[in-house]
Parts: sequence; C-alpha cells; structure tokens
Amino acid sequence: MTTATDRRSFDSRRVFRLHVVFRRELSRNVDLVRAVAANDRDRAQVVADRVRMVDNAVYRHNCAEDALLWPKLVGDRPSEADIMVDVMHRQHRALDAMSLGVQGAILAWEDEPTEHRREMLADALQHFSNAYGEHICATELFLVPLLERFLCAADWTDVIRQGVAHSDPETITALAGLLRLP
Repeated sequence: MTTATDRRSFDSRRVFRLHVVFRRELSRNVDLVRAVAANDRDRAQVVADRVRMVDNAVYRHNCAEDALLWPKLVGDRPSEADIMVDVMHRQHRALDAMSLGVQGAILAWEDEPTEHRREMLADALQHFSNAYGEHICATELFLVPLLERFLCAADWTDVIRQGVAHSDPETITALAGLLRLP
C-alpha cells in the first residue's frame, strides 16, 4: 500500500470525471446510431467507428482497473475490498460479453445498414450503457472510498496510461477531446 501522504494525493474527482465521460458517450452512441438513416452506408461507417472507439476505451479502462487498481486493494485477510473487487471482476466479464454482442451488431449493421440492424445495434448499445451505468454506480459507491484510502494519484495515472497504451495517436486525440466536451 502507499504512505499516508500519498493516499491523500489520490483525487477521486478524476475517477468521477472519467465516469461522466463514459456515461455520456455511451448514451450519445445510442442516439447517434438511431439518427442514421436506413441504408446510409457512409454515415453508418462513421458512427460505427466512433462506437468502436468508445467501446474500446471502456474495455481498456476496465482491463487497466483489473490489472492495476483492484490488486492493490486485496489483502491477506478477507475484507470488504475483497468482496467488492470480486464484484468488479464479475461485472467486467459481463460487460465484456455484452461488448462482444455490440461488436457483432456493428459488423452486421455495417454489412447491411438496414433499419432493423440499426435498431438491433441501438438496443445492444442501450443495454450495454445501462449495465455500465450500474457498474459505475457500484464503483463510485463502494470502491472509490477504498481507492481514496489506499491508493495515490500515480496509481490512477497508471490506469489512464494503460487504458490508452497501444492506441494510435488519432484515437488518443479523439479520446482527449471527449474528456474536454461538456
């Protein structure tokens, strides 16, 4: 764990800010998909690329939490943190499965951007967005207080760095832009 001085430096506002962005962008993706006219292949491709970018950012963020944050909260003796870390891992796996469904729906929609396939994708995105919202609520309610107690600012910075690792510069710029949007 970290020293008392380092623990105080953890700024949970950064966690909440990123969660606001993910909630907003996941919801926006549903609206963007539904706004594409049937058989508008060019617009469907643009929107599909954006949906993929956000979905990938959420996935990478969850992986970074699993690899970097949650292990720092688990101790030698069972505790509230152990239980919540287990819940986080389970929720991440469920979100991964939903994301695969979203990816399949994107491929189908790109192949044939009909109204039916558009609505299938929008419904899958809405389901994912709702589940992610529930996950974020659990994280903020149960894990953020533990993060504030046991982690330092550098731990969160590591999560952000790993979340964008191996991304191309264009994607990193686009994600940074999303963080600045109201």
